[in-house]
Amino acid sequence: MRYCAKVRGTYPPYIGCQIMSISLLRNHYKPKTVKVLFVAESPPESIDKEVRFFYNPRQERWDHMYRSVMEAVFPDYEYHRGEKDIWLNKFKEYGYFLVDATDRPVNHLLPRDRRIELNAAVKGKISEIKTLVSKSKPIILVKKNVFLAFNRPLRDAGYNVIHETFLPFPSHGHQARFIEECGNCLRKAITFNPALRTSEMAKQDAIF
Repeated sequence: MRYCAKVRGTYPPYIGCQIMSISLLRNHYKPKTVKVLFVAESPPESIDKEVRFFYNPRQERWDHMYRSVMEAVFPDYEYHRGEKDIWLNKFKEYGYFLVDATDRPVNHLLPRDRRIELNAAVKGKISEIKTLVSKSKPIILVKKNVFLAFNRPLRDAGYNVIHETFLPFPSHGHQARFIEECGNCLRKAITFNPALRTSEMAKQDAIF
C-alpha cells in the first residue's frame, strides 16, 4: 500500500503529497491511549518514492530518529532490515507516540527560518496535543529548537514536559547522548507509571 495523495495547500505538489503520507502513516501506529508523547522537529524533506519518516516501515535509510528512539525504549533493540514495522507496533503497544512540531519539512531551511516555522506552529500543535494526551502524561521534546519553542508554552498550559534541558537530535555523533538522556526521561516516567516498562526494560532491571 502506498500512502500518498495530493492535498490542497500552499506547498509544492510533492510537499502536499508528503504531508498526506505522513498523516496516514502516523495514524496507523497511533496507540489507543498515548502514555508518552515525543515531539520532534519535522519529517525530513523527501524526493524519493518512499517518504522519509519515523513511521514509514518501508523507508529505513538515514533513520537516525527511529533507531535511537527504539534503542532508548527497548534496550535490547538491534537494527535488522525489514523489521521496522515490528518495532513500530511494539512502540504503539506500550503507548508511545511521536508527533512533529510541524509536518512541513524544515531540514532544508536556515536556522532563523526554522525558528520562525516552529514558533508559528506552537499554538496549533498544542491544540493537537490536547487531543492526544492528558496534562499529566510525560512529554519529551527532541532537539534544541523544539525545546526552545515548545517547553515554556507547554508548561504554561499545564503539560508535563519531563525534562529540564533539551535532548539533542540523534545524528552527527549525538546518538549515544540522545539515547542516554531519553532513557533518563523514560526512567523518570516509569516511576510514575510502571506500565510503561517494556519487557525489554524488565530484563535489564540493573539499569533501571
